[in-house]
Amino acid sequence: MSTITNYSLMFTGIIQETGKVYQVRSQGLGCELILDVSDSLYTEVEIKSNISVNGRALTILGKEILGEFYLLKFYLASTKVAAQYERQKKLNLERSIRLGEEISGSLFYGVPSGYCQLISLDKLSGGGIKIEVVWQHDFVQYLDVKDQVCLDGVLLIIREMGKFSLVFDIYPETVNLTNLAEKEIGEYFAIEIDPMVKKIGQILTKKLS
Repeated sequence: MSTITNYSLMFTGIIQETGKVYQVRSQGLGCELILDVSDSLYTEVEIKSNISVNGRALTILGKEILGEFYLLKFYLASTKVAAQYERQKKLNLERSIRLGEEISGSLFYGVPSGYCQLISLDKLSGGGIKIEVVWQHDFVQYLDVKDQVCLDGVLLIIREMGKFSLVFDIYPETVNLTNLAEKEIGEYFAIEIDPMVKKIGQILTKKLS
C-alpha cells in the first residue's frame, strides 16, 4: 500500500462506473465533448480536475445540470477520438487519484501507449469473457504473462501471449462495470502499459537503434 504525496495525474485502472456521450460539437480545430455521468461522480469532481475516459486523461472544463443529465465538458484536439467515443454506448470513467489517497497495485497516467485490435471474444461460464487482441508494437516484447495493462482504462492481467497477441480473462464484475464486452471484432482498444515497463522499453529500444 502506498500514499500519493504530490500532484501527479495518475489512475488505478479500477473502473467503478461508466458514462455516455451527451453531445460532441465542433470547437476551433477540435471539439467539445460533453458526457452524461452519475450524480455522484458529478458532485465528486471539480472543474480543472481530471478523469480517465476510456483510458485517456481529460481535464474537466465545465459542469452543468440539465434536468436529469449531469454533464461534464471536455475539449478534444482529436476529432477522430471523439468519433470513437460517439460510436460506443458506454465509456469507462475513473477520476484521478487525489492527494493523500492510499492505493495498491500499478499506477497509470491515462496516456495510451497505442491501440490494439480485438481479434476474438468468447463468453465464459458465469458471465465472464475471454478476449484476444493484437498489438503490433515493439513494447510487446517487454511484456510477459501476469503483467498488468489497461485496455480502454480497465486494469487487466495478461493470461496468455503470442508474438504480438495478448489474451485476457475478464471477470463478470468487470464485464458488468465496463464497456469491454460491447466491442466488436476488428474494433480497437486504447492500451496503456505500466509506465516503468514503457520507460525501460523506450531506453532499450533507443540503445539498440
